[in-house]
Amino acid sequence: MCFSAEADFVVAAAIAPVGVATLRLAERPRDLLLASLPMLLALHQLTEGFVWLGLEGDAPGGLRDVATGGYLAFAQVALPVIVPLAILLTEPDHRRRAWMTVLLAVGAVVAARFAWILASGPLGAQALDHTIVYDTDREIGYLAAAGYVAATCGPALLASSRQLRWFGVAGLAGLLLASAVRYSAVTSVWCVYAALISVLVLLYFRDRSRRAASAEERMRGSLSPS
Repeated sequence: MCFSAEADFVVAAAIAPVGVATLRLAERPRDLLLASLPMLLALHQLTEGFVWLGLEGDAPGGLRDVATGGYLAFAQVALPVIVPLAILLTEPDHRRRAWMTVLLAVGAVVAARFAWILASGPLGAQALDHTIVYDTDREIGYLAAAGYVAATCGPALLASSRQLRWFGVAGLAGLLLASAVRYSAVTSVWCVYAALISVLVLLYFRDRSRRAASAEERMRGSLSPS
């Protein structure tokens, strides 16, 4: 699999319209965090495109460093909190919400661990065989990795919605595949994959909107005079 600045920019351009469409379907304030996920992932890939440009000498080193820091902060600190919280906010079942709350707490611990790594270590990045290896990837132990997987994939797997469960399955499969392909570049490889599968979030909102419209139509039919 070949990655480059151009590939990241293409992924960002492809996912951004998905992000706009998803945000338009968010009907309640508590939907906004989940609905914003595709757009956030598109911007995330755009950011890595600038990391690539810096590594290739086509952008200033300062821009590369800022892009690297922003990319890692979102991937390793924000996502373990955003994903479980976003799904928790949209989940109607109280029992499932209780388990998601536990996974949100796991994500917060993982985010704190990664924040400490980012604050205390170098934020370097190197291109290796058409992937980017971030220095922080070498600091990820198995316990932190397991917590990251639980926080970013577990809540979706527990969701009532079939589309969100598929999002969790796809995310888990992507993490396992990224680790198998190149564990040292797992952050870069998995985040491209996560951006692409975020279309499942759009399908979740479309399905929910259709169900709501159908229910409203049935209600109107039952109230109309015979």
